[in-house]
Amino acid sequence: MNPVWSPKDDFIVFSRQENGTKLYRKPASGSGPEDLLFSANHFLVLHQWSLDGRFIVYTDADPSLKRSVWVLPFRAAPGEPKPTQFLHSESNEMQGQLSPDGRWMAYTSDESGTREVYVKPFPAGNDKSKISVAGGEQPRWQRDGKELFFVAEDGKMMAVAVKAAKASFEKGALEPLFETHIVGLGVLTTFSYDVSAEGKQFLVNTAAEPGSAPLTVVVNWASVGK
Repeated sequence: MNPVWSPKDDFIVFSRQENGTKLYRKPASGSGPEDLLFSANHFLVLHQWSLDGRFIVYTDADPSLKRSVWVLPFRAAPGEPKPTQFLHSESNEMQGQLSPDGRWMAYTSDESGTREVYVKPFPAGNDKSKISVAGGEQPRWQRDGKELFFVAEDGKMMAVAVKAAKASFEKGALEPLFETHIVGLGVLTTFSYDVSAEGKQFLVNTAAEPGSAPLTVVVNWASVGK
């Protein structure tokens, strides 16, 4: 479930429900063994393998607790660092995404009573910036770190220019891009879309309309339209 690519696209990390959740790594070619990275006795949702290759980001969805964002140093093994909780509060926090430079974590939280997108320093820091205005979730970074995307509460894909330095974070004006028609906003823990490195193409999981055409698989989708 919930596979994520390695920074060099040569491996995939995925989860499997086996008396809880186990995280595995496997070559993207499909050959070679599955390496067990981590196991938990409850549900985990994978979100990202950081661009620098150092961390795997996931949501801990233990039903007895609030959802929270964790990071697994790659690669965790006996005697090596174990997963650490990035956020701990009385709110549900999920869908963590590390910035390309590894200094900022974008995430979704319901601390205001509705889901909103925030950015906090990584690995530690008390300050946070609220990115969305009237509801938002599923943040993703552009590969150069100069833009952040998210899905607004009304289903629109939004973009915001950002200036992120070592100790400062500034956001620009929000820009609506298009209607996503994503189903389940406000409920999902997973992501329903991905974006190409330059931020020009989007792959969105949308609801099929009655009588719509069969599913079409587009290979090498990021290069379509170039």
